[in-house]
Amino acid sequence: MSIVLHLADERRLRVAGETIHGEVELHIPEIIKDGVEEVHVKFRGRVYARVEQSLGTTSIPHHGNIYIAKDEISVWNKSGSLTGHSGGTLWVPFQFVIPLDAKPSCAGGKWGALGSVSYIIKAVGVRPGKTTKNRRVTKAFAVVPPDPAGSQLRESLSAGWSGPFRTLSKSIALRKGIWGSHSEAKIDLSYPDVPVLPLFADIPFTLSIITETKEMKYDAADQHKDVFPVPPSNADNITFLLRRKVEMKVNGLSEERWETLAQLGALGKASPELSSETNPRDVSLTSEKWWIPTENDKQVGAWRQETTIKSTFRLRSTPTFSTPVFSARNYLHVKVDFPGMKNEIKEDFPIQISSAVVAPTAKEVEVGDIDEALENNLDLSQPYWDGEMWNEKHEASGLFKLNRLRGA
Repeated sequence: MSIVLHLADERRLRVAGETIHGEVELHIPEIIKDGVEEVHVKFRGRVYARVEQSLGTTSIPHHGNIYIAKDEISVWNKSGSLTGHSGGTLWVPFQFVIPLDAKPSCAGGKWGALGSVSYIIKAVGVRPGKTTKNRRVTKAFAVVPPDPAGSQLRESLSAGWSGPFRTLSKSIALRKGIWGSHSEAKIDLSYPDVPVLPLFADIPFTLSIITETKEMKYDAADQHKDVFPVPPSNADNITFLLRRKVEMKVNGLSEERWETLAQLGALGKASPELSSETNPRDVSLTSEKWWIPTENDKQVGAWRQETTIKSTFRLRSTPTFSTPVFSARNYLHVKVDFPGMKNEIKEDFPIQISSAVVAPTAKEVEVGDIDEALENNLDLSQPYWDGEMWNEKHEASGLFKLNRLRGA
């Protein structure tokens, strides 16, 4: 290739506030032969949203752009006025600073409503002429905000959490048929009692599924029988997911979309479309059953049954964020099915995800002493890494633009 981009540190995950160093390699004879007259290196970061407005049988797309970064340098031109170099191979260094208030990378939405926060560095070989396309070489990367407190929390979790847990609950009444008294079912989800859940950490949790039958007469044989409602005794029959709700707002139009991002805790049947960070062998499942008599008659009461799962989950998705045109909120989704019509208990528990990383110093980058968490990738789609969030149609669509994003 006539133009090649090199980054001094090829990490895909970057932290707002850090400096990206690199070089552009220019093969001058090939560039001149290709009709390139000037080469620029550009750093771009933006929040993008698209909402389609339905008007009868047609739809009108509305776009919104907020630029987070829009920096560039010119590294060569044909006249040689920039470099005085006209032959052989030229290496030109560059550096760009990621704004400290940069929003985390994200790509979401569907069905006529899309949003993204994306970042690229690209080298552009400018070729004159209306029908002549410029030459482009692009490197996409992800950005997360700095989070010193979350970094310390991640270290505490890695050492084995010994602090308090919080418990989130959901209860329902259910019955096996159309008629008769109701039984009860409840889920308790417990995880560390912390203000945010950090990326790239093994987070311990306990999920308890508790049921209590309708009032009945005691029968010792029921101790060894399935008595409705029976909590699941297999981890495959319990759904535990990371879900996200994204919102796109453009020109007074607003759309929301729900997305399923990952299976958590090795619960539920494995899906090739979803990532899972937990080994099924690390899941502990226990079941208990006991009789609870009434105060007046010990031969009358209810059976209480409980299944308890203990495991860990790990998050690799975009931290929670909000901007005027595109926002993302994260949820822990739990769902358990019981026999009978619509006998299910499910809930989306809101959580705050934080990056739990800090920007490496120049010295740390130089000697390779970088927090191992920064060797991870956010769970973003392949089109993000391919730079497809930055096609020319988006850039030339006459969208409203702000040079910098402040206070969003």
